[in-house]
Amino acid sequence: MEIHIQYRPDLQEMALATRYVLFEKPIVKLLLFTVGILLGGSLFAAFYYRLPEYWVASFNGLLLVGIGLLIYGYLLWTLKRSLLQNPKNQEIHHLRLNEKEIEQKGSSFEVTRSWHSIYQIKETKRWFLIYTQHNSALPIFKSQLQPDQIEAIRTLLKAVPVKKQLH
Repeated sequence: MEIHIQYRPDLQEMALATRYVLFEKPIVKLLLFTVGILLGGSLFAAFYYRLPEYWVASFNGLLLVGIGLLIYGYLLWTLKRSLLQNPKNQEIHHLRLNEKEIEQKGSSFEVTRSWHSIYQIKETKRWFLIYTQHNSALPIFKSQLQPDQIEAIRTLLKAVPVKKQLH
């Protein structure tokens, strides 16, 4: 079975997929969980015990969250800017998927990968994410596919040999 897909990358969707991949990293989840617990604990102590030092800790925690939001906004801004500046993202992409490999072509590039070199395949509501490394993925946008193509891709991806299977 061989599947051919032709699409022009949607930069907004690419930014969302990249953000999704970033927040799926365990270290980012652990960091967000730790900050949430520390902030929640200091706010609880400030309200429950009415101690002034906990108000200071709560303010510092809220300041930390504010700085984190600024960093997150800057990260998204630079991500979108780099996606816009990459000339490959302005080209029409051609994907060819079969049992042996995945091939991605544009007018200025061509990449072929064996399924054995793929780290993981994940399906979300919006994308098929083919992880070429543990921290980067090639998104296939479901919004640009027909329903029969989605089923064909799902069937093919379940049958290919990768380190972590579709889930």
